[in-house]
Amino acid sequence: MWTILHSIVFSIIVIIIFHYLWNYIKDTYSTKRTKDLVGFQTEKYKSIVKEIIDNRQSSQLQNIETSDFLNQKEKQNMDDDLSTFMQQQLYTGGQSDNIPLQITL
Repeated sequence: MWTILHSIVFSIIVIIIFHYLWNYIKDTYSTKRTKDLVGFQTEKYKSIVKEIIDNRQSSQLQNIETSDFLNQKEKQNMDDDLSTFMQQQLYTGGQSDNIPLQITL
């Protein structure tokens, strides 16, 4: 009886010693790593904002470049064609009384 109890106590003491020894070695000889969650998210936010600003600036440059290709007469022709097309679509769009709607731009 005493040998079994002695064996159990000795095993528990050995396990506790190894546990504390392992923690001491781990804490002493390893480098601590910490995650910077706040700084990481801040950098991510800044990069997203920068990307959005860059996209807006490049799209504004593209809009300026495409508007240079069309003169005033071509723009007016495109507007007239679009309004004619829209009126035709509204006229034949399945209305029951077949009254066309007037669209003014």
